Order: sequence, then C-alpha cells, then structure tokens
Amino acid sequence: MQKADILIFIIVTILMIIGGVFSYSLPSFLEMRTGLSQYHFVLRYIIISFTGIGIMAWFASLNPDKWFERIGWGILIVSAILLVIMPFLPSQLAPTINGARRWINLGIVKLAPVEFFKIGMIFFLSWTFTRKMGNKTLGEELKQILIYFGFLGFFWFFVIAYQSDLGQVIVMLVIFILMLLIAGGKFQTVGIISAFGMIVFIIAILIKPYRMERIRVWLNRMSEIFFPNSDTHTAIISNGQIQQSLNAIYHGGVFGTGVGNGIFKLGFLSDVHTDFVLSGIAEESGIIGISVILILISALIYRIFKISYRSEKKEYQLFAFGIGSLIAIQFIFNALGVTSMIPLKGLTVPFLSYGGSSLLALCMGIGMVLMISKKAKL
Repeated sequence: MQKADILIFIIVTILMIIGGVFSYSLPSFLEMRTGLSQYHFVLRYIIISFTGIGIMAWFASLNPDKWFERIGWGILIVSAILLVIMPFLPSQLAPTINGARRWINLGIVKLAPVEFFKIGMIFFLSWTFTRKMGNKTLGEELKQILIYFGFLGFFWFFVIAYQSDLGQVIVMLVIFILMLLIAGGKFQTVGIISAFGMIVFIIAILIKPYRMERIRVWLNRMSEIFFPNSDTHTAIISNGQIQQSLNAIYHGGVFGTGVGNGIFKLGFLSDVHTDFVLSGIAEESGIIGISVILILISALIYRIFKISYRSEKKEYQLFAFGIGSLIAIQFIFNALGVTSMIPLKGLTVPFLSYGGSSLLALCMGIGMVLMISKKAKL
C-alpha cells in the first residue's frame, strides 16, 4: 500500500494558513466593537486548524479497508442524532439565534451538526450506491430513489424547519444528483429529482418572507446590472451587503490594499470573516490574491477527482467524488453569491471562512480521502 497523497495535505494546509491570516485581519473591527481581544478569532482558528491537521494526519495513517466504513458510519450516525435532538435541547446547549437553532454550544466551541452530516451523507451515498445501483428500469430506480429521499428527507426537514438553512439542503441535493449520475443513475431519474427539488425549493421560499425578500433583492440587483435604464426600484439594495461586497472587491483592484488595510470590514460589511470572506480577501489582496486562492482550490479539487478516477473500489471512487464536489459547490455558490450572480446562501468558503464545524468536518472528509488515496493508482 502506497503513501497518502501529500499534495492534498500541503494544499489544504496552505489554504488554512491563508484562512488564519484573514481570521486575524478581517474581524478586527468586530473585535474592537464588541470588546474582544484582537486575537479572539485567529486563536480559535489556529486551534481548530491544528486539530483538523491532526485529524487529517491520523485518518491518512489508517488502513482504508479496515477503517473507512467504521469512520464513515460513525460520522453519519453521530451527526444524524445531533441533528434530530438539537431542536429539543435546552437553550443553554442549543441557543436560538435569529429564530434558528444551528449550533450546539459546548463552551469553548460551537458545533453545527449539519456540517458533519454532509460528510456522513456523502459516505452513506457512496456505500449504498455501490450496492444498490445497477441495471434497473426507470420505475425500479425511482422506487429506490424514493427510499433515499425518505431517509435523507427526514434529516433535511430538520435542517429547513428548525435551522432555516435552505442553502445547506440545496448543496446536499446537488451532491446527491451528481453522485447518482456517477454511480450510473439514469438521466430521466435525475430530471425527475431536479423537478421535484425545484418544487420543494419554491415552496420553501414562498413560506418564508425573508427568503422571498432575498430573491426580490437579487432580482433587483440583476435588473440594475442588465437593464440599467429600467424603472425597477433598487434603492432597497443601494446600501445593502451585496453592494458593499461588490464595493470591497472593486476597491481591492489588482493588487489589493494590503493585509490589514481594508476599509469595508470597518462596519460596512458584516460577516466579512465568514459569509463574505472572499470579498474581504479580494479587497486586501486584490485579483492576484483571489487568483492564488482559485488556483489552490482548483488544484485541490482536481487532485481529489484524480483519486476518485484512479481508485479501483467503487465506494472509494464515489466518496472522493462527493468530497471534491462538496468543496467545489460551496466555493462556487459563495463566490457567485458575494458577486450577486445568485442569491447569497450563507455557505462557508472551504478552509477560508471562520467556522470551526465547517473546518473540522472538511478536514475529516479530506482525511478520509487521504486514507483511500493509498489505494489509488496515482
């Protein structure tokens, strides 16, 4: 058995170093305004990063034939249980923030079970698709897919109903469709699933006024860009977060203002170290900095997909493909969101956004990819 793919480990470590730098720079105004230490966010990011690096190194040292399924089932079962019980936990453990319960407060760290559930779901699909997908009629395949939707939909309901996090469910649905195609699913099945998903998406938007408002703001922005002489009222977004995000990106130019010298993080752009981290990085490092990040992310995804392609075991192929897709989808969705090309989903940027759960979950996923890379013919 060969050694784990060191290149993936190096790329992820570099991305986390970049994330650490901007976890120090971008939230400086927030720390000052709230009376926190100037090292509040960066220290936590460093601790979580080292924990994540340790997890990756540990998983990479294990034999995938012995440990891959054990770890996968462990992540799935624990995260699924936490998703279900979280709405019923006392407010001290699972506080309600903006009408949603997304985190379990463990004192020094807050865990978002949905981040780990995404990794568990990818494992579950890789395990079951390997065993269940085959030469089936359309009707047989649809009946089988209904079972998957019954199982996953139960947990997705908790994410939408109690966490008000439609964006995470959209990400998981896209991953489901992509993995189904790779596993040999029929295009007709994918079309039916996509149509069903669109109906659920529309209903989820209609029942929540703030989601309707978000769509309306996005449509106004698109109208302003593509039809500048129209009568569409855009005053509502003239000082909105998307506008400030675009201003920050524009202000950065080619070379950026320099790390620590950004202006829009000074109260103009909230969540600049989480949802809008790409905007903050663009302002301080410019097009060059964003280009470096894009190259690193692209290289990481390419390397993971290469492991998927070169793995002989179908289960390993599907899992690596799912992890690569997760990283790609979240990066693309966030990048399109902060530039107003799509409504912002509130998704983290892999390895760059401040967020312990996302970082740890992704490190677990990467660690499992490193584990199975020892069985790939690279």
